[in-house]
Amino acid sequence: MDFKTVLFFCFIFICNQQTFATHKVYILHGYGGSLIQMDKIYKGLRQDGYNAENYTYPGFTESLDSIGHDLFVKVKQENYDSVSFVTHSMGALVVRSMYKYLDTNKHFPFIYRFIMLAPPNKGTEVADFFSSSSFRSILGPNVTLMRTDSNSYAIKLPIPTCEVGLIVGIKGKKPWFNPFMTDDNDGTVTMKSAILGNEKEIATVKSMHILMPLKKKVVALVIRFMKSGTFRK
Repeated sequence: MDFKTVLFFCFIFICNQQTFATHKVYILHGYGGSLIQMDKIYKGLRQDGYNAENYTYPGFTESLDSIGHDLFVKVKQENYDSVSFVTHSMGALVVRSMYKYLDTNKHFPFIYRFIMLAPPNKGTEVADFFSSSSFRSILGPNVTLMRTDSNSYAIKLPIPTCEVGLIVGIKGKKPWFNPFMTDDNDGTVTMKSAILGNEKEIATVKSMHILMPLKKKVVALVIRFMKSGTFRK
């Protein structure tokens, strides 16, 4: 068998492997968010050919541990070869919480890429303020889990082992950002609180926290990193 024939069969094998491999992107909103908030990212990924799901969860009433386990069960049952995640705000903590269950089950899809938008990975000062007992009964169990102290649930969650792309909001010169946060921030999460330290790349956008998933630039960054593992053109 000559060299060209070997190359041809290698090419056919690779094509077949790509054809049979299945991949899905799960998109998660943040605390108090909704499917509508993530719809532009969902549509952008679908238009680019990705199998994607705009996944929702009861962030006000169900604890992060429970939500993370529900996501784990869903991803495991759907049984794709590989999966990726795009999250806004507390959605990143849901996926990190899901990681707690991976060691207990070897039959889980390969986690390919994880794109976080403004995640409170080390908590947020907003949660510090609203986690007092007077607010707790109204805002549900997860506010206290996003505090910034050393015992914070958010800080202790597993660190993702896949390729991580981080998009954080910065204040620029806009007047509506939180003046009580000393580090650069989007009004809810500071850049310092968002960074885990294992990110492949970090991109910044001038945006309020709640509006970040709706921005065209953010949608473009998400698709770019999902395709190539970089935010750069």
